[in-house]
Amino acid sequence: MKFNLNLKWTAAGRKAAAVLCTLLFLMLALTLSGCTGKAEKPAMVVNDVAVPQGVLNYYINYGKDYLASYGIDINDPETGAQYMSLIEEQGVDIVTEIAVVRALAKEAGLSVAPEQIAENLQTEKSYFTDDAAWQEWLTTYQLTEDDVEWILEYQLLADALFEHVNQDLTMTDEEVAAIYNANPSDYDTYRFGHILITPDGDDDAAWATALQTANEALSKINAGEATFEELAGQYNPDSTKATGGDLGQYCTQNASPYVDEFSQAAFALTEVGQVSAVPVRTSFGYHLIKLLDKTSGVESARDAIITAQLGEARTAKYNEYLNEAVANAVVSQEYQRQYVVENNSTDNGENDTNTTDTETDNAGNN
Repeated sequence: MKFNLNLKWTAAGRKAAAVLCTLLFLMLALTLSGCTGKAEKPAMVVNDVAVPQGVLNYYINYGKDYLASYGIDINDPETGAQYMSLIEEQGVDIVTEIAVVRALAKEAGLSVAPEQIAENLQTEKSYFTDDAAWQEWLTTYQLTEDDVEWILEYQLLADALFEHVNQDLTMTDEEVAAIYNANPSDYDTYRFGHILITPDGDDDAAWATALQTANEALSKINAGEATFEELAGQYNPDSTKATGGDLGQYCTQNASPYVDEFSQAAFALTEVGQVSAVPVRTSFGYHLIKLLDKTSGVESARDAIITAQLGEARTAKYNEYLNEAVANAVVSQEYQRQYVVENNSTDNGENDTNTTDTETDNAGNN
């Protein structure tokens, strides 16, 4: 059933519209975390791509939650239908673009390996404590596991389509190598772990005791009496206590997030698994630093270099290509909107009435 509601656009309604404009972009970039079975009838068909009902359900339900996080009540008797109309409109826009991307990818001969979709699905499911929590999430958002796979496939196809559109906007091996060789420290990445011994006070005696403890820990590591990870779990006062000292991020030498004393000692390590030869003092205490991983070389830096050099141009080219395709999309089965709100606003003494949707049957749109 469709409701034609004639409501004035309130300040709260305008707030909802602004929030939902942001929501459109967030939801398109969102990595799903999200049942079983397929919808019998698609929500809509765009460029011969049938959009599962569950996929649209997801974006509409996500929109409800998103507005709720801003304190907007979609059940408000005066403005609730207005909010729902906005949510539906944004949801339809999103799935229309998704369908267009899938159609363009098919036309370009692009495909995704089922194994890759399955791997991404398992990653999404791993964010939930157990299968019961996963199933509850699916039920809440009214979609199936097949629907989730459909969206995950779209995300992979979108990445492939981006590269396809920009295949002539790239760099030669020689150009990439020249940039890398000029400043390898801009691109080689490192991940570190640490054991942190903090002093019990600021006096010299407290710092001396901390240094002695750090040296004892280093001796145990060198003698094989304890592992770096075990001692990090014993001594570290921060969240790395639970990760074996892993600081959890990759960084480059020229963009280090660490204090100077730490960075100088850390980037002096050359072999993965190597531990600093002496404790390193910073304002936090004494650190034993371990090089956990390192990526280096032209090939590992290729994507970062191309993105840095051509990122804006590639994105602009893709957006222009996609926007034109969306503007010319053929909707052969429209979504039957549940909420339609007329926008009656008065600005500068002028009345502007705008209906967000109509029941008009257009020739060719069946």
